Amino acid sequence: MSDLFAGFVAEALKIKDVKVLVPVPPRPGKIQEKGWDQIDELCGQLKYRFGFTILPLLVRKTTGQQKKLDREERLKTIGKSYFLVEKKEVEKLLKPFNGEFPERVCIIDDVCTTGSTLENCAQVLKEAGVQVVDAITLFSVD
Repeated sequence: MSDLFAGFVAEALKIKDVKVLVPVPPRPGKIQEKGWDQIDELCGQLKYRFGFTILPLLVRKTTGQQKKLDREERLKTIGKSYFLVEKKEVEKLLKPFNGEFPERVCIIDDVCTTGSTLENCAQVLKEAGVQVVDAITLFSVD
């Protein structure tokens, strides 16, 4: 399904003229548990088939599954979950951008439930120096 979703996402991103994607990282242990990360797979397709730049600037510190929490619990815990990767890694990732954060990026995640993950990630990126943060998800849960 990655091929199919990558095509849809690429079209949506081209309409918005987005070129740089920041994936929402999985919770620690998810890849070992499930064997793969669907956002990493999708980002690979978007990079190699469609030419998007992928900047894995974020790291997730919490290990709990957000989907098991209700809305109130998610909103309480999410602000403490996402951070920039270590300074050396940031410097390495930003070399193609002359050491500066891109003016505009798009966060990419699999599902939006409350929006708190996207808000936390956007806040981290804006505090780091990104001017405009868009977001795209494959699904939205109401």
